[in-house]
Amino acid sequence: MAAPDSQRPLGGLLAAPRDRVFWILVALASLTRLVWVIWVHPPQDHVFSDMAHYVHRAELVARFEVEAGMRKMAWQAYGTHALLAIPMVLLGPGASALEVASLIWAACSAATVVLTYALAWVVLPHPHRDRARPHGPALAVGVATLLWFPLISHTGFFTSEAPYTCALLATTLAAVRVMRTGEGAGRAGLWAALAFVLRPQTAVFVVLLGLAWLVDRRRPSWSARIDWRVVARYAGPIVAAVLVSALRFSYYTGELGLVAENATMNLTAGRCHNIVTRAYDSEAEREASARDGQRRHVRRVSLPGFRALAREGPDHPLALDPALGTEAVDVVGYIGDGEAHAALRRRCYAQTGLVGQLRYAAVNVALLAVVARPWPESSDYGAPHWLEPALRARDLAAVLTPLALFGLGLALIRWVRARRSGVEAGELDRRAGLGVCALQLSALLVIAAMFFGTPRLRTPYDPYAMILIASVVAWAVEAWRQRS
Repeated sequence: MAAPDSQRPLGGLLAAPRDRVFWILVALASLTRLVWVIWVHPPQDHVFSDMAHYVHRAELVARFEVEAGMRKMAWQAYGTHALLAIPMVLLGPGASALEVASLIWAACSAATVVLTYALAWVVLPHPHRDRARPHGPALAVGVATLLWFPLISHTGFFTSEAPYTCALLATTLAAVRVMRTGEGAGRAGLWAALAFVLRPQTAVFVVLLGLAWLVDRRRPSWSARIDWRVVARYAGPIVAAVLVSALRFSYYTGELGLVAENATMNLTAGRCHNIVTRAYDSEAEREASARDGQRRHVRRVSLPGFRALAREGPDHPLALDPALGTEAVDVVGYIGDGEAHAALRRRCYAQTGLVGQLRYAAVNVALLAVVARPWPESSDYGAPHWLEPALRARDLAAVLTPLALFGLGLALIRWVRARRSGVEAGELDRRAGLGVCALQLSALLVIAAMFFGTPRLRTPYDPYAMILIASVVAWAVEAWRQRS
């Protein structure tokens, strides 16, 4: 018998039933995001820095003005400017295309709220035996996501955050469905591939998920539903995305690589803790600049998070301590040259040793929620009044981070113990789903430790932190009930 409309899964994903709560969240999420991008903070009116580069590359694509060797097309991941190019191809580059693009960003942000509620409905324990009653924990998470300022704010900028958060949540929901039913692996792989081209860091989550599957196969539970054919269907779209990205990278740079050239520069910053990277056309230009202080560099990139940390001074617990003794590092040639940055990192490794690198990793992770100023809000001179709410949201995230990290550890421990203690199948599947949320937050910690942390990097992972915090509250309430 077919399920009634109110109980059918959302978009083919294992999700919350389409009940009154679901439709209220859909309406409120759509309304708030539309108001934001139409009247409060239209992203087309705030095109600067990274946003300007995304829009420019999208215009080049829409006008078919790209060609081999155009390295700027491979500087950042291409998913965002490819998405921006869609309305430009249809309407032509200009104001109308950007207005349509703002609606796409609003739709992605609204879908984030609904997908977070749907994921929470699946992985958090239902407080009532009567499943027709509202799922309180999922509702709380949905409302928190609806009102969470960083998610609202990034809807008003043409950056990767809004579409990436949406695609990553869809990836997570689809992965949970595969784990619970063994179905939908191809769809899950497509969502993961889309998230990958928006932000290649998705690969870290995919690797962690694959490792979890290999570990579970030693004492099969959910992995018994996933054979190598299912794995192949899941991996197929991801492998295709990686191959296309590598070919694209080679076309624009003439070198081997995966997605974007800024990754090597960011990795150097994370391992050397320099604030600025400068590129010079020649060694003579670099030496002349060092002698007379004149600006002869052809490109300069600064990291606001490290600059904010430097302003805290040497007595701060997270004090910036550049490995090479200077806040700026210089590259002769292209600013993203892989060999030049590899040489810089080797010098930094030798200078700091393992202990120094571990300290860098800890500082990088801490910058996800402290010290680093929220960007782009901190540079949005057209709407400076929104920086204060962004700072308060960062501070709130810092307060909640320990609880989210406790939830991460608790989710992973209970996931492992569930297999050993023989809990019933439904509870095991629920814990596995919550474990996937923990893997997402773990992926963020790995990425931040390697590169650096910023509130912007953290924002797409805030929904998983909210779910894990809700799981801690539910666990504590259940423990109290059992003791009583």
